[in-house]
Amino acid sequence: MSLLQQLLALHKVDVQVRSLRSRLSQADRYLATQQRQLDELTAQRTDVETQHRQLKAHVGNMEVEAKGFTERIERLRKDLNQSGNTKQYNAILQEMKQIEAQKDALEEQTLAQLERVDQMAKRLADMEPLLAERTKRRDEAQAELSQRKADSADRLGELDRERAAAAAGVPAATMSVFDEAAEIHEGEAMSEVEVISARHREYACSACNTEIPFAVYAKLLGESGNVVQCVSCHRILFLSAETEATAARKR
Repeated sequence: MSLLQQLLALHKVDVQVRSLRSRLSQADRYLATQQRQLDELTAQRTDVETQHRQLKAHVGNMEVEAKGFTERIERLRKDLNQSGNTKQYNAILQEMKQIEAQKDALEEQTLAQLERVDQMAKRLADMEPLLAERTKRRDEAQAELSQRKADSADRLGELDRERAAAAAGVPAATMSVFDEAAEIHEGEAMSEVEVISARHREYACSACNTEIPFAVYAKLLGESGNVVQCVSCHRILFLSAETEATAARKR
């Protein structure tokens, strides 16, 4: 078996291995995306829950403060009824008005904050179905990944062994070229030379359509041990069996 034939056998297995691994990677990335979105939504809910809790505590403090104003006003009203002269009466009355104004302002603020509390409570309630949906999607993605791993485990192990066997006879330098091209083109490391016109000696890389010089075609035809890459896409070039047979008949 020539070197190019070995590479073609390797390529056939390598494409299958990469396809299976790609499916696993896609499922893994999808799971990671769903988990990240769930984590972000969970963090948002936690933040809103914290704000809601703090705001309720703040409203509670305001209500306690308002109660203190009410009690102070009641004491002043008693003092007002017991005042002994006009000066004392007017002083107590003035203080009552000031405290009542403070109480009114505080009650307005409390109402505004209570509205915010209600809004946050509604926001938390609206988040629950979203969290449930995100959790469902995450769980489905996890199940899909687990299923794909289970389905492909045996086949992937078998293909890995086949790939190792196919690569065993390939020189290290050539293997490096093959792997680099495969990484660039998602497993498609090799490309057939397309015969555009044998009469006019016109050939092209079937993958990227770049023109292939006749000298390269002749080199592949004459020496099957040569590894030649496309100058444009860097895939390893090869001739189909039909092209080689046609060229042999013309010799």
